[in-house]
Amino acid sequence: MTGWDAEAPSRTPAAAPRRPGALLVLSAVLVAAWLAGFELARVLGYQAHASLWFPPVAVTLAAFMVLGWRAAPAIAIACVLATLLSFYRTSDHTAVPDRAVLGYALLFTAQQFCIWGGLAWLLRRVGRGMSSTSLPRAVTYFILGGGVASLLSACLGGAGLVVTSAIDLPTMFAQSIPWAIGDYAGLLALGPLAILAVLRLAESLRIAPRPGIPRLSGMIAPSGSTSGYLVKLALLLGVTLVVLWLAAALPRQPAVVFALFVVVVIQLWIVHTHGMLQALAAIAAFSLLIALATPLLRLQAQALALQFAMISLAANSYFGLAVPGLYADNTRLRRALVRDPVTGALSRTGFLEQVLNDLQLAAHGPRPLAVIVADMDNLKAINDQFGHAAGDAALRAFVRRCRSCLRPGQLLGRRGGDEFALYLPLTTPERARGLIDALRATLAKPGEDDGFATALSASFGLALCNRRDLDAEALEELLERADAAMYAAKRQHRAVAVR
Repeated sequence: MTGWDAEAPSRTPAAAPRRPGALLVLSAVLVAAWLAGFELARVLGYQAHASLWFPPVAVTLAAFMVLGWRAAPAIAIACVLATLLSFYRTSDHTAVPDRAVLGYALLFTAQQFCIWGGLAWLLRRVGRGMSSTSLPRAVTYFILGGGVASLLSACLGGAGLVVTSAIDLPTMFAQSIPWAIGDYAGLLALGPLAILAVLRLAESLRIAPRPGIPRLSGMIAPSGSTSGYLVKLALLLGVTLVVLWLAAALPRQPAVVFALFVVVVIQLWIVHTHGMLQALAAIAAFSLLIALATPLLRLQAQALALQFAMISLAANSYFGLAVPGLYADNTRLRRALVRDPVTGALSRTGFLEQVLNDLQLAAHGPRPLAVIVADMDNLKAINDQFGHAAGDAALRAFVRRCRSCLRPGQLLGRRGGDEFALYLPLTTPERARGLIDALRATLAKPGEDDGFATALSASFGLALCNRRDLDAEALEELLERADAAMYAAKRQHRAVAVR
């Protein structure tokens, strides 16, 4: 999810050849990272076959997300080596792995391929159909899909232990939930950071990532300082350590550990004031501190609450990182509603809304105002002779030239087609007519940088008002009066031209 980017392959230069042995190097790094996570989970285990978190699932997901099935050899080697290490750790070093051990190694490998490779495939498939601002959907798939995958992983892994006679069926049922929660905690705590790390390493080795990797970076811009981030991170870890110490010092007060949920507030502070990478590093640091402190402070009895603290902080962080994407979507939708996409002038809706807002904020008492409706001449002829691209350029030039005549507070909107409206607050009739003369002169003078090197012209209609309490209906009536005046001027212009 993190560093996920539907356009990720485009960031790897197509012409750059892959470095010799690049995939072998990346595979070796994946095997080392997987085994390191496996050993860490074993050391931090709070009961047989159950750890507070299980980092290898994050490595597996990251490998399949970035490399697809090119990651299969590395994950298979890691699974087999982990199984053999577990076997030699619990048996005579001179013993030879029997058929049951080798069978479990194959079952464990198949479980990693099917569950986490399948989740990676699903997330990439979802990512291909989404824009970079559809992050809440990607986060939802990651969190819900990760939960289902963790439960399936526990069921299949436990079944493999039963089939190979490593445990009995009642033990499998007892350990399935702790196993699933440990996988889920490891996935949420480290999965996005692992994906980002593997993605960056693959790109540095010029290995093209798989398409459809949704992206968190770019959803929130890093705005806070490094020193500010370090202070917040120290506060987050300090509060966490204090709560864990209190939980250890007050074993008869198990509810103390739930104070960790206050840390979520500090984490969201980091999420909304710093970058994506800083937020992910804070999630990983928080989870690692809990995982290390639990056996040291003998908090195994609180393992479930601590795991849910990890999961809660991570899930809230990912949705927090998605919020700026929603803001960006809303901003774009808002701009599409109030701005004309061709000219950049206010749309009909945006023009009416801003005029009414201005009238509501105005001081009490009557005040003069004017509205002008302008109809651009010869737009159809430009479209017919030079094409619609030239017509759009003429409309944009029309808006730029009109804006050059306006003062602050005066508004210009496109009513549709070649018709525009101007709102002129605190404008007397004489100033309004003077503005029309200035508009005519400016339109007739080709601009140096407005993209249209031809004179333009328009017909204008003016309507005046001297009241403050204009509502939407009264404003529309005022615009209709200006519109009627504009058409009268256009008819008069045509009559003069015929004579």
